Amino acid sequence: MYRKEKPATQYIFWILLLVLGLGSCQQPQGFKEPEDPLDAGREFVRAVLDGDFEEANLYITENAEDQEIYKRYVSFMKKQSKKEKLNLKSSSIIINKVDKVSDSISIINYSNSYSNKPIELKVVRETKGWRVDFSYTFSGNLPILQ
Repeated sequence: MYRKEKPATQYIFWILLLVLGLGSCQQPQGFKEPEDPLDAGREFVRAVLDGDFEEANLYITENAEDQEIYKRYVSFMKKQSKKEKLNLKSSSIIINKVDKVSDSISIINYSNSYSNKPIELKVVRETKGWRVDFSYTFSGNLPILQ
């Protein structure tokens, strides 16, 4: 019985499709791994201002306290008026100051052009890369360095 061989291009197509499919599972769409603490802070703040809370959550540490505080924050933000949300989305990020506390911790003092209220954000280096310690914004949990 004669068996027809499949062309090599067909195999290449399926292998390429598989590789692309596996690669896309590793990073959610729209997420780019921050290169430094300032990148992580900016990307997080921009996502929050834009109301993209799923993307913003990708930049937060995975500890339970941060996740719980962020969940409450998102709930609060979703209750804001449409006008408030549009004003935040159209605002610009203003970096007031960046303090490098150590090789793995930076504090970013920023505001946005809509509210002009200074806010501090702690960014830490984890095994996955730079992430926002969201609880710091509310508690100031900066460790004492000796």
